[in-house]
Amino acid sequence: MLKRFREVLLWRWRRNPLKRRSDFTEAWVGLATVTAVLFAAPTVGVTAAVVAERSALTESQGLRHVTAKLVEDAPAATVARFSGVADDELVRATVRWTTDGSSRTGTALVAADRKAGSRTTVWLDASDRVHPAPPTPAQARAQGVVTGTSAAVGAALLVLGLRWAARARLDRRRWAQWERDWAAFDAHRGHRHA
Repeated sequence: MLKRFREVLLWRWRRNPLKRRSDFTEAWVGLATVTAVLFAAPTVGVTAAVVAERSALTESQGLRHVTAKLVEDAPAATVARFSGVADDELVRATVRWTTDGSSRTGTALVAADRKAGSRTTVWLDASDRVHPAPPTPAQARAQGVVTGTSAAVGAALLVLGLRWAARARLDRRRWAQWERDWAAFDAHRGHRHA
């Protein structure tokens, strides 16, 4: 049984007088596809994961955090989570902070339902503009995993799509050759169609 399976699987690689050039080409396309899916797709995925994780971690470079006070009450949470508790939801609110002896005001993401005067942490760049909190290492890693997995799956689908297109083209060429050969055979036998 195993020998028969191997013969069927590898028939395009054996010498055979009935084997066409397109069969040989299809065998090489199949080998290239398997190689690309097994090696190139994971390489693309790992590379994308590393780049995405590093990119997420470098977002925090150049940012510094300061303590700020809410100028106004933070709005209530708009959407409750599945548990029905929305206390960790972030909303936009006006905050005031002091840097270099001067007081500044801006809009930042803060926890919902916080009262005016309560303290919160805001992240500032070199120009004292407010930025969202940078991702934690775990969040950056998760972002890298999602990005890498998506890139690997996308690369594999691209390779499989290219294989499908190559096989469709080979099939069209085989059908055209079959039509030509059949017409030549039919003409040789004297069956001409009007």
